[in-house]
Amino acid sequence: MKPLILAVLLASAAPALAATPFEPADLYKLAMVTDPKVSPDGQRIVFTKAAFDIATDSRTGELWLATVNGNSIDQRILVPAASKAGGAEWSPDGKQLAYVAPFLGKPQLWVMDVATGTSRMLTSGTIGPRGLAWSPDGTRVAFVARIETPEVTIPGMPTKPDGATWATAPKVIDSFQYRNDGTGYVKPGADHVFVTTLDGAAPVQLTKGDSDQVSDDAIDWTPDGKTIVYTTRLRPGADMLPIESDLWRVPAAGGPPARVTDIEGIEKSPKVSPDGKLLAYIGALATPKFYAQPGLWVKPLNGGAARQLAVTLDRPIIDAKWTRDGKGLYAFYNDAGFTRVAFVPVSEAKANMAPMVVVEKIGGTRLYLPSSGGNWSEGNGTFAYTTVEADRPAALGIARQGKQIGKIDFNANWRAGKSIGKLERVTWTSSVGGLPIEGWAQYPPDFDPAKKTPLALEIHGGPNTDYGPYFSITHQIYAAAGHIVLFSNPRGSIGYGERFANGIDPANGGSYPGDDHADLMSGVDAMVKRPYVDANNLFIGGGSGGGVLTTNAIAKTDRFRAAAALRPVTDWTVQGLTSDIVALTLQNWVPGRPWENHDDFWKRSTLSMVGSVKTPTILIDGDADWRTPIAQTEAYYQALKVRGIDTRMVRLPEAGHGMGRPSQWLASILAVTDWYSKYHAAPRSAE
Repeated sequence: MKPLILAVLLASAAPALAATPFEPADLYKLAMVTDPKVSPDGQRIVFTKAAFDIATDSRTGELWLATVNGNSIDQRILVPAASKAGGAEWSPDGKQLAYVAPFLGKPQLWVMDVATGTSRMLTSGTIGPRGLAWSPDGTRVAFVARIETPEVTIPGMPTKPDGATWATAPKVIDSFQYRNDGTGYVKPGADHVFVTTLDGAAPVQLTKGDSDQVSDDAIDWTPDGKTIVYTTRLRPGADMLPIESDLWRVPAAGGPPARVTDIEGIEKSPKVSPDGKLLAYIGALATPKFYAQPGLWVKPLNGGAARQLAVTLDRPIIDAKWTRDGKGLYAFYNDAGFTRVAFVPVSEAKANMAPMVVVEKIGGTRLYLPSSGGNWSEGNGTFAYTTVEADRPAALGIARQGKQIGKIDFNANWRAGKSIGKLERVTWTSSVGGLPIEGWAQYPPDFDPAKKTPLALEIHGGPNTDYGPYFSITHQIYAAAGHIVLFSNPRGSIGYGERFANGIDPANGGSYPGDDHADLMSGVDAMVKRPYVDANNLFIGGGSGGGVLTTNAIAKTDRFRAAAALRPVTDWTVQGLTSDIVALTLQNWVPGRPWENHDDFWKRSTLSMVGSVKTPTILIDGDADWRTPIAQTEAYYQALKVRGIDTRMVRLPEAGHGMGRPSQWLASILAVTDWYSKYHAAPRSAE
């Protein structure tokens, strides 16, 4: 027994394993909560546990169930990742879950008995259901799906012999919107509203037509189960109206649809009140400005004027849900780097009442970058949401009466073995207009204030989006490489009021790019005043709109030792005519037509400024990026080569604007830290 005793003593004396900084391979060890849905009785939450599989280099998702039992929360898996299930929705009685999962390569509608965990497939065709909505009595499920039609062929082509190996058939394109980032070329056909019963009968198509009859997956039923309300873009010339959609209604038993709303602008995400009298929706009036801030609107379902709620909030409202008593709605909105949920009364007498926050902060779930957003749900007074985390991905938060009563964190064990630097909120005043600017600084895990540390400015895209104090693999890898990472919300960002978001609009004396450059440089100026920030080792980078502002900045200053422009817009003519957001670009971002307004298009294109660039620059984009097509990256890269400026281009095969698969995320980040390290100056001690 003595050798055993000695071994035990030696083991107990051994020091615990030291915590390690974030490493790229950690991505495949992380999990994140998304898409929580609370049951009608408020006792259970179904949610997705998202993870990243290193073998298949893909994002996976498992459906889990959390049950609230007093002060404890039980959790179990419902559907494994191999099933690729998603889009789960509770039945009105809380006994069943409808969800979408593929069968023989095509998405199908499934229904699970939650008590037994058994599922059965309700559809078996080729239409691919999405956007599920239960009827109020729980006997039917409505959904959106696409009826595909054959590809257009070129007349006169000979018949391909059986077994022959021919080139891929050409794509014959007639539509205005012919491809979308992330999904590629639009398959011929039309999106429609369907309804199906639970007995396995064939789904019934409610809308008719050869073109898309529904433009958004969010649909809703009237309480009597007789009508379905949905969003569509049927107005003449809708292709060139980026801020335009209407709400329509169609009988659930079949019949002609009818328009419900007709304002000039966007009406989407319909929600019918519990008594069936009012229709709430997210709307934004049409505008030529850069940004149309969405708000919460209501109108009588059977006719009458629409009115906007929470007008004094001055924040973009993303979505809403009626309270059970119908006296108001829970509104989900952006606010200064966070998203929140607040109660908004529907009574006209309370129109000026400030919304009452019921969920203070909801965490973003982008993970690649610290963008706001996240998910939430409510049922019988129970709120479930993705939590705000600075040192790990979002967990599941559960709250009642304004207090968090539980949390499910899949990353606790991983975090215990990691050294993560602090995340600090920083603010400063812009040198132009004196605007207050909010940002955050992610510090390295081994930060030492007695030493000089390089600063990497990282700029968000959009431009009408935002960053917040969230964990992201990009900033963690930058920080682990020895940088303080500065990220912020310059003018043009959302969550600070409509005027701030349109601070880049000519109507407000702005431009894009424009004075947002001053906001960013003022932040760098504020940081370099700190004794531990190495002013001789400054770096700049950003993606999409952040790529615009990066290439704009290096044309105006050579203070940065190196730059990284990911998926940038460098030529507004190319962007305006080849991206998947042509209408938005030409109607709101750079108004006019390139052949009529060429001088403005070219002046605002950072390719026109490339002759002033001295900064070594790496450019990164996906070959299948249809949001900011890679031709702009190629042109900017070649221009720098012609000028003799040190540059490098990294192309991600088959990747879209979101930067592709998990390994491509890592490649896009590590290529930047490698580029920055190449230009690091010798470190100095803090004074």
